[in-house]
Amino acid sequence: MKITDTMEVIEFKLEVGGHEIVIHPIVIYEEGQAVLIDTGFPGSYEMLMQHIDPAYPVNTVILTHQDLDHIGTLPQLLAAANGGLKVYAHTGDQPAIDGRAPFLKASPERLDMMLSALPQPEQDAFRSVFSPETPGNVTHTLHGGELLPFAGGLQVIATPGHTPGHISLYHPSSKTLITADAMVVEDGQLMGPVPQHTLNMEQAIQSLNAFRNLDVETVVCYHGGLFRGDLQQRLDELVHSS
Repeated sequence: MKITDTMEVIEFKLEVGGHEIVIHPIVIYEEGQAVLIDTGFPGSYEMLMQHIDPAYPVNTVILTHQDLDHIGTLPQLLAAANGGLKVYAHTGDQPAIDGRAPFLKASPERLDMMLSALPQPEQDAFRSVFSPETPGNVTHTLHGGELLPFAGGLQVIATPGHTPGHISLYHPSSKTLITADAMVVEDGQLMGPVPQHTLNMEQAIQSLNAFRNLDVETVVCYHGGLFRGDLQQRLDELVHSS
């Protein structure tokens, strides 16, 4: 699904724990390279690459937060880039993404269960990349408020709550808001963060206020895809009903 000539929402389905899950990473093509926003589940690298033009090697990854379905193919992307991959992430989630702290929502038991379904080399690569024994993965730290030099300018919005370092992104020139997991689309309806997957629900709801006064025509949620409607009215309903 194209947002602009150079920005595309990827949609693909995965079987995870016996359930079908649809996710929506985003790829930006420019100057012969690709910028990827979030990377999918562990084990989904080959499927992800089927949706990216092979003429554009991925040289930059923006991670909206530390959850496994957003960082899962980072080991393969790092290997493909031969050490040249630029990785952007918020300081609040950097310790987990660098392997210096445990994942806040993936217990060792859950991680073992998810990785056990993968070939041994992929299991080993994941554990190595997200280990304190190997170099950190984040090359560019974010705090919120930055304007990243992609697609003519991509604004970083700190939206903590789902995780401490969760970010959303706003693309002013196309009036597109990329919410990651700060919002979801369910049955065509724009909803707030999912409570059972959100560490601090009160903070996550308050973070939605960061979207106030943005001129938005398209909302892209990692879970649920695109929403086109009155964002500000929906924010009023979500924030005031909480």
